[in-house]
This record gives sequence, structure tokens and C-alpha cells, in this order.
Amino acid sequence: MKKHIVIPMLLAVAALASLASCKKFLEEEQVSNLTQNYYNNESGLNSLINGLYVYARVKHEWDANGARLIEPESDAYQSTNLDYARATATAYGGELSLIAGNVNNYLGAANSSFAPMGAYPHINNCNIALDVLDNTAPGKFGSDATFRNQRRAEVLFLRSWAYYLISNQLGDVPLLLTPRREDIGVYNYPKAKLEDIYKQILSDTRWAYDNLPATQSDRGRATKWAAGHFLAKLYLNRAQAAPFQNSAEQHLKMLYKGTVATDLDSSIFFATEVINAMGGASGLAPDYWTLFDPKSETNPHKEILWSAQFDINTSLNGRFNNRSVNYHIGDYTNQTGVIRSMAYGRPFGTFKPTDWGYDVFRDKVNDSRYYKTFQYEYVSNAASLTSSTSFTWSAAAASWWNANKPATEATVKSGDKRILPGQRALIYLENQRDEALDSALVMSQPYQFIVRWIRSAATGRYYYRKFIDQTDMGLANSRQAPYLSSKKYVDPLRGGSADEANFNSESGTRDAILMRLAETFLIRAEAYGRKGQYALAVADINVLRQRAAYKTGESRPAVLVQWEPKASTLPAGERIAPYTASNSYNAIAVTEASFTPGSPQALAEGYIPSATTMEQQFIHFIYNEKEREFLSEGLLWEDLHNAGLLYDRVVNLNQTASPLTGRWPVAANTAAGNGQDGNGKGQYQKHYTFRPWPNAYLVQLTDEKGQLLSAEARKAYQNPGY
Repeated sequence: MKKHIVIPMLLAVAALASLASCKKFLEEEQVSNLTQNYYNNESGLNSLINGLYVYARVKHEWDANGARLIEPESDAYQSTNLDYARATATAYGGELSLIAGNVNNYLGAANSSFAPMGAYPHINNCNIALDVLDNTAPGKFGSDATFRNQRRAEVLFLRSWAYYLISNQLGDVPLLLTPRREDIGVYNYPKAKLEDIYKQILSDTRWAYDNLPATQSDRGRATKWAAGHFLAKLYLNRAQAAPFQNSAEQHLKMLYKGTVATDLDSSIFFATEVINAMGGASGLAPDYWTLFDPKSETNPHKEILWSAQFDINTSLNGRFNNRSVNYHIGDYTNQTGVIRSMAYGRPFGTFKPTDWGYDVFRDKVNDSRYYKTFQYEYVSNAASLTSSTSFTWSAAAASWWNANKPATEATVKSGDKRILPGQRALIYLENQRDEALDSALVMSQPYQFIVRWIRSAATGRYYYRKFIDQTDMGLANSRQAPYLSSKKYVDPLRGGSADEANFNSESGTRDAILMRLAETFLIRAEAYGRKGQYALAVADINVLRQRAAYKTGESRPAVLVQWEPKASTLPAGERIAPYTASNSYNAIAVTEASFTPGSPQALAEGYIPSATTMEQQFIHFIYNEKEREFLSEGLLWEDLHNAGLLYDRVVNLNQTASPLTGRWPVAANTAAGNGQDGNGKGQYQKHYTFRPWPNAYLVQLTDEKGQLLSAEARKAYQNPGY
């Protein structure tokens, strides 16, 4: 069993108006008669610091809390809920919208049964820990300066992480640096400028970097290299926003974090320190799937610089466990002969890729990350043909199959179940309109073949996302599944057991990756590129491309070779089972041509219309690459937001959220304007790149004397546009 941090119950003291309850934090390590005095002894202070790590889970513990805010709605990922996905007024319109409720939880909403869990209860607990460390320093904290400084560094790192996450959502937020140990009824929390917040968290994280050890005996504790990675990202974020200081666009101006000429150099410095410490390219997992394979859970690769800790002993995981294991999987059971299984995951269907989320993988044949990211094939696990939920052969489909089937396959007849137990049940193909497959071929296979574009064998018309019963899927239609799902979170020990009877447990047990070395390489690459040092940037990108390539002797998936349109470009020997590859790096190696306007390589990247210069195309290339590398890992919304790219990429690439017209190809099944008519289906606006302050928080704010704020003062506190 892995050695993890024991996270005790903590006293969560209100730090904001909506957090005005004093309750025990987690039912993990019981501490009886817990009071503030408990933290003034060595054992209590150590428990308090250990307990701060519960906040590392916030991105992955609950869709209504963290996951909903850090995953969708971006250019590449969206909610299946259409109000969220279309960015309607119901979801995004103001302080009472659905997203405002998510923000209230993220801040740390009070709960009748549990202590508040969000950013500010955590920040207040950090402040309590720092106060005791600096003014009491009981036991070993007083006698061992190295130990004290190491633990202090952890607290500063964790407090900075919280300010980073909450300011990503809201921009200017209260900057609280002293502890509050009791509720006195005064909730006067003026907002600090983002520039000042970054000064604080950069200073604190620098201190953490200088005092954290390179390794920790407990998995999940912050290390020097996690802090170095974080510093590289913070300096890059500040440099990204420096040009927005006087922007006429309010949503960009709000990103401004200060102007320091050396920020890009600092980002490069700290990224280089981390990369060198990890062994350079050898610090990456040699195979991309290794990072997400459940088999690696007991011995994660050193590429993972920091992760949120969960355990198969679910009593150690707090209130929610790792809920992200449930949110990325579409329904694979509808008439497929596939029964829900631990191997495939629980199909909640909460989040899914946009079309661009699939299309950003520009070379699905040679870049292994595409097929290692998605669950492209399901096999029937029905106990028998009689019990199978498989759909049946129609007369037309049976006739086509019998006339066109491989000689080794059996003939079929109308009315029989199509999908045999133990055989392929469901596959996906994300093709383009000009790659449309013949409809009779698609609809006449002995499995469900879910294809984005088909062309009618009878009329020549093009159809977008048809289910086997001819109903429309995707965009603004009510049927949002099945869809090609990310498999990065599949957890065969959900609920703490591999027993299939435990299937309905929502309690994920896998650690959740928060920082990994591949991101460090792309942070440095972006910083190099922003300085015009493109050759250095390309070298860093190609480190990831080396890993992304199929290696000599590795087998490509059968689905890829059989159905990907560009599989025909493979050498003949690689198109014969078992589809053994030669190294595909040369096919996906990056050069400056990839972001040189007008080059074939740049045109192939699918840049948005406003990216016309080399500088602009380079930045968009970086974010295309981030999406290929980190899709569904909870980084992309924040990264696009901080780079000032979120709005432009959403409205140009996410058709469900976009209000633009004429940007997409047209199909015959327009579904009364809800289907593929070439137009966006959404209402996304620029100010949505920042979240609204929730009404539940605003109505409890007071002035310094404890008087509730007026409606006018609350309006002034609210973010623009809401």
C-alpha cells in the first residue's frame, strides 16, 4: 500500500461570510474535543498542516464544486448539460446562475452537515498554521529549523495554490493573510488587485522553493520541483497578461497581473531547474499511456511532480473521493451488448470533447496520444447472446453484410442480434465531411459504428452524427451520447474494490495528477517562443513528440488501421495484423513551419482566423499541443483563460457554445436548427471568461462595522457583465 499523508479532521473557521460555520473537516483521523489550543502543540500543528492537503483534491472531488469550473467550457471540452454547454443565461447569466452556485462551493459554502470545503476555509487554516509556526513553534517545530522551514514552505505552497485557483475564476479576490479564529459577524472582505495577489503568491512560492526538499517520503507532499514548476507557470502567466494592462477589452484587462521585464526569463529558469533535476527528456514516462494506466497507481512515474492523493481505503478520501473517475465517460451500454463494468467505468456522461477536442489531434495515425487518450473500442461482455442488449440485424443491413463481408465471417439474417458476446461491440470514428463513409457500410457492421460524417448510399447527402436508430446526436440535440470518451480516469478499483457488484460506487480511488513534467516542457517552450527563440521552443515541443510517436515494434490499434482515413498512407506492412509500427516520430516532428503563416504545416493546424502572424500562430500552436497532451486533465480552461485566448478559441472552435454563424460544414440533418447547419448553438460572451460572484456570498458582505453592504455596493463588487 502506498505511503500517503494522513489527513486529519480540521477545525474549519469561517474566513468569508458564506463560510460562517465552525465544524470538523474530515472524518479521517479522529481528534476528540478539538479546539484552537490543539494546534499549539506539536502533534496538533502537524495534523493541521497534513490536513491542508485535502485542498489538493478540489479539482477532482465533485462536479458541482471543482471539476465543473476547471474542465468545460473550453474550445476542446464541454458539458453534456446543454445549458452549460451552450452558455445560456440560466448557466452563466449572473449571480444566481448555475455557474454561480459552482463558484459558491469553490469559495467554500457552508453546509448543514459538513464543514465548508473551498478556497477560503483552506486559506484560513493555512493562516492559522503560519501563525502558530511563526509565533509558537511547538516541539520539533521550535527545535529543528530545517523541519520547521520545510513545513512552513508546504503551507505557503498550498495557500498560494488556493489563491491561484480562486483568482483564475474570479480575478481580483480578497487577499487574507492573517488567521480568523472566531466568527464576530463582520464580513468585510475588500478585493485585492490581481497584481498584488501575484506578488504575494510568487514571493511565497519562491520561499517554498528555497525550503522544500527535492523528494518527500510521503507521496503527495509538495516538493522543491513541484514549487519550481508552479513558479515557472506563475511567471509565464504574469508575462502573458502584461500586454493587457491598457486593453480596450475588459475581459483581457482584468487578466493584468503586473509588468516585470524578467518574467519570461524567470519562467525559463525555473522550468529548466525542474527539467534538469528530473533528468531532461528521460524524466518523461516512455509511454504516454503509462501515466494513466491503473496498473501504475502503486508506482507512479517520476514525471508526475504533484498529485492529489486518494486511496482504495475510501474512508481516507474525505467527503467525495475522486469523482472525476465518473465524469468523462459516455453511455456505452445502449443496445451494444456491453454491460457496465469496472474496466470501462461508470457512464455518467458529464463532460465530453467538442469536435475540436478530437480534431486538434491533427495526425491520428502517427500521434499515439489520440488512441491512448480515448476509449475507441468496446467489447461485448454479455454472458450469452440471449441476455445481450445488442441491437438486431435489419433486412437491408443483413443483405449488405452478407454481400460484402470478409470470407471468414459468418452470414447473418434479419432479426438476429448483431453483436456476439466477446466480440467488438462499439467503435468510433471522428472523420471530416470530405472523409464521409458510405451510410450502408457504416450501418451494416456486426457492431455499432459511431461515425461523425456519413454519406447516404441512396441520395449522396451528408449526415452528421447519426445513431443506429437514425436519431441525431450532438450539438443542441437532447441525445448527447454515445460519444468517444477520455479513458484517463478509468478506475477498476472504484469504491475500493474490483468486485463488479461494487460498480455503482461513485467513490474513485485513483490519485489525480496536478502537475507533470510534460507541462514543464511546454511552459518553457511557450516562454522561449514569446521571446522569439523559436528553435529552443521547437526542441522542447519535440521532446514530447518523441514520446507521442509510435515506437518501433509497438502495435497500432486495429480500429486505427482499419478505419482512419489517413491509415492508407502507412506502409503496406504496417497495415497487416498485428499492425506493427516503425517509429513514427519523423511524421510528427515539429519545425517552425508549423507556425509559419501560409505554410502547408501551418494550414494543417487549423488556426483560428485572427491568428495571422508567426507570433500569434506560435502561441496557438502551443495551446493546440497542450490540448493534445493534456485533454481532460483539468488544465486547459485555466491555461487558455490566463493566456487571454479562451473567448476567441471558444467562439471559433466550440460550435455548441459559439454564437457565430457559417463557421462549420453543413449536413442534411439540421434538426430544425439544433443540428449541423453550420452555425454555432451557443451564447458565449467575453465576460464569461471570468465567473460571477454568487449572490449567496454577496448578500452576507458587510462594511468594517458589520453593516450589510447596500445593493449598489454589492453591484460594484460584482465582476463586470453580471
